[in-house]
Amino acid sequence: MKKKRNIKQTIEFYVMSVAILLGVLLTIVMIVSSFISTDVILLDNLQQMAKASSQNVGANLHLLTDRMANLALEPALTEGGSTSEEKQKVLNERETRIEFVWLAAYDLSGQKLYGDEESPDSIEDKKYYSYLTQTGNIVIDEPYYENDIWQLCVALPMKKNGEVDSYLVGSYKYDLLNDVLSNINIGMTGGSYIINEEGTIIADKDLENMQKHENIYELHHSGKNKDIFDNMLNFQTGSESMRLHGVSHYVAYAPVPGTNWTLIIDAPRKEFQGTLFLSLFVCIVLAVLLLLIARYVIVKMADSISNSLSLATGRLTSLSEGNLKDEVVLAKTNEEAQILTGALAKTIASMDGYINDIETSLGYLSEGDYSKEVPDSFNGDFAAIREALISITESLNDTMRRINHSSLAVNENSSEVSGYAKRLYDGSIEQGAALERLIESIQSITEQIKHINENAELVKQCADSAQDKVDQGQEQMNVMLNTMHDIYENMQEIIKISQLIEEISSQTSLLALNASIEAARAGESGRGFAVVAQQIGVLSDQTANALKQTGNIIEQANISIEEGLKTADATAASFREIYTAAEKFTGISNSMAVVARQQKEAVLLVTAEADKVLEIANTNQQLARETDETAAQSLTQAEELGEVVAAVKLRGGTLE
Repeated sequence: MKKKRNIKQTIEFYVMSVAILLGVLLTIVMIVSSFISTDVILLDNLQQMAKASSQNVGANLHLLTDRMANLALEPALTEGGSTSEEKQKVLNERETRIEFVWLAAYDLSGQKLYGDEESPDSIEDKKYYSYLTQTGNIVIDEPYYENDIWQLCVALPMKKNGEVDSYLVGSYKYDLLNDVLSNINIGMTGGSYIINEEGTIIADKDLENMQKHENIYELHHSGKNKDIFDNMLNFQTGSESMRLHGVSHYVAYAPVPGTNWTLIIDAPRKEFQGTLFLSLFVCIVLAVLLLLIARYVIVKMADSISNSLSLATGRLTSLSEGNLKDEVVLAKTNEEAQILTGALAKTIASMDGYINDIETSLGYLSEGDYSKEVPDSFNGDFAAIREALISITESLNDTMRRINHSSLAVNENSSEVSGYAKRLYDGSIEQGAALERLIESIQSITEQIKHINENAELVKQCADSAQDKVDQGQEQMNVMLNTMHDIYENMQEIIKISQLIEEISSQTSLLALNASIEAARAGESGRGFAVVAQQIGVLSDQTANALKQTGNIIEQANISIEEGLKTADATAASFREIYTAAEKFTGISNSMAVVARQQKEAVLLVTAEADKVLEIANTNQQLARETDETAAQSLTQAEELGEVVAAVKLRGGTLE
């Protein structure tokens, strides 16, 4: 059996349950909100950082293009009177001021006109050359590794008289671009890199990764990642949480102004969530400590309430066991427990007084003194007890008066009963004689009913035999009737088939006539066919005659079957009437047999009852004698009862 909790355990259970539930819910809400807020803040910051970094990259690239544009405006390069040596001198002078890896000029076919020895002789196989020819504007090439150094080419067309006549190409050290990527430090292992319009990584602060020329679609393939990469290549700015190499990362991206490139910044989430997990752990520890402190306070409070109530519950327990003498220990508090124990003390004192008054009143009644008044000390709902005691006393007074009157009446009746018993004894003797004569008459009737019963059984047997024969004839008649109906239906089918054959014969005759006509039209070539058509016509006529004779025979047979069917229906109706009459006769014979049995049973019952009545009459004789003796004893007892009632004290004086 499950042990019940006391009030202390109940308070502790429910208060601690609510506290733990609230703690768990608040902790869960805090954890979820912390993760969400961390994601939102970091993604927003990363997006702003990606935008600023892409603008820095764009600014650096713009600086490179401005330098190349200024160089292209040098008069020595644009005027036609300068020699190649003079132009080369200008390039050398600019190269000493700006960190170029090489600097050269190329004709429209991509062949070098003049420049450094490190510069390639032709650029027609370079990707930026195709962009130059297509756009006719400044082009920035993707970083490439050559001569043990990473380089970045900037090319622009040089015009003479408004027409492009050559291309100026300068190769910068990659450090200018790498400085921006290296300064992007996100977490311990965060990365920053640039991809081209195809998704290939062309710039990375880790130079080893640049040599791999990996494509982000192949490197981090998934459906969700593909959608994000598509947004990157569509020159959108944004930040997302995505999985890279099986690890969740924060990723921000922004297009690099003036290029087809996109700058990407990523950092593992776990590097930013370590501090978050630590703070959450501290919060959980603090919550557990607060719960322990709360439990200590709740236990103290529950002890106080439980101790106060235990004074009242202990006394109520002894009260339920009938103890009204022990005093109630009052609770020394200003709470409801003090009020409860005080009210309990007053209640027990009142109940003790009421019980004493009830014991006094019942003591008088047990001594035969019904004249005492019930004390008027009952208050509130206890007043009903006083009313009940008053009602009991008055009822006992009234009852004793009635008993006195009844004892006098019993005394008088006892004398009359003695006389009646004498007359009853004489009547019982006469009743016994009459019953003996009645039994003899019943025995005679029983013999006659026995003969009637035997005749009824014979009639029933004959009726059952007749019923069986009628049932058999009815069944055979039904079979014959069904057979006649089947024959009739089959005859109708034969008539339909005959009519169908007659129609076919008619069509055949018509077909033979048409064939004869066509054969006559055909002349000599259709003569053989005309003979066949004539034979078909003869055969059709013979078939029609045979069908006509067959139809007459079928019609006569159908008439005979219909007459036989009508006769069978009439015979079946007669059999049904005979069957109904046989059933009625069987019912009557069964009823006669039942009535005969019932009469026999009734006579046997009457005989048994007559025997019982005779036995009762004999018993009445004995009872009449005993009644006379009992009447004498009742007379004596009535006198003794009168003496007892006379000793009872009633209100309003003695018994009348």
